[in-house]
Amino acid sequence: AQGRIELQDVWVRYGSEGPAALRGLSLAISPGQVVALVGPSGSGKTTLANLLPRFVEPSEGQVLLDGHGLGEWNLQALRQQFAMVSQDVVMLNQSIAANVALGRDVDRDQVQAALEAANLAAHVARLPQGMDTVVGHNATQLSGGQRQRLAIARAVYKNAPVLLLDEATSALDNESERLVQDALQRLMRGRTTLIVAHRLSTIEHADRVVVMEHGRIVEEGTHADLLRQNGVYARLQHRSGDAGII
Repeated sequence: AQGRIELQDVWVRYGSEGPAALRGLSLAISPGQVVALVGPSGSGKTTLANLLPRFVEPSEGQVLLDGHGLGEWNLQALRQQFAMVSQDVVMLNQSIAANVALGRDVDRDQVQAALEAANLAAHVARLPQGMDTVVGHNATQLSGGQRQRLAIARAVYKNAPVLLLDEATSALDNESERLVQDALQRLMRGRTTLIVAHRLSTIEHADRVVVMEHGRIVEEGTHADLLRQNGVYARLQHRSGDAGII
């Protein structure tokens, strides 16, 4: 199976001044596992996620994908292994179909299937030219929830073995939130998934929760395990109250 990730004693320093962003971090993720990264702002969650497609390089230690150090991979081949879904959806001033394919050849049947998987097909069908509708500069025609679902459709179309989700807490209404979460559940099936997680619903469904503080892993386990340990995670939980956001 593809999508096995290993970090071995990884340090990341941005410049010589200041504390390291990651400090001797080791983590192994099995193929198909869903891992939620939680922790306060500045704990290193995003740095960890950015190591995998080599947006960030380790200062020490090594990162492996499927048993090979990331440096051994051809960069383009490496980045084919990852699909990213984040809040910052960059839109091309092109058709919806071109935005879903994102630089690949447009296979209309596959674009349609991706739109359906992302809960976006019904909306696109109502547009004047369907998937050929040009979304314009930064997709002002799409709402926040629709843009997120377009990002999910891209990931479905790319069909990479590893998913990186950055779940910045966007202010989606309940209906959009439900459509986005439903599409994400579908996308995550059978893929190794690393989520920089804020929503309690996501964290509860993860196979493992990795709690970070100051560039280190301080706790690891399921949501229920970590509540029982009554440590850092339980405190984060307690502080967030009923908001469902950490």
